[in-house]
Amino acid sequence: MKIVSTSYTHAHGFRALKRLHKVVIYNSVLPDELHKLYKALIHFERYIERLAHQQTAVKKKKSNKH
Repeated sequence: MKIVSTSYTHAHGFRALKRLHKVVIYNSVLPDELHKLYKALIHFERYIERLAHQQTAVKKKKSNKH
């Protein structure tokens, strides 16, 4: 996975908080690890967004060739 030094958007933070909220509801995390998990989830959200952009770019290239 590539490390990107740009800042996170509010959408990244919101989606990460939604995931964190689900984990808290299911009681799957220790309270001491909430901050660490949030930081990991915000990285994960940005990674998912980059993958989605790459996939749409590949699809556009394939459709332009035909």
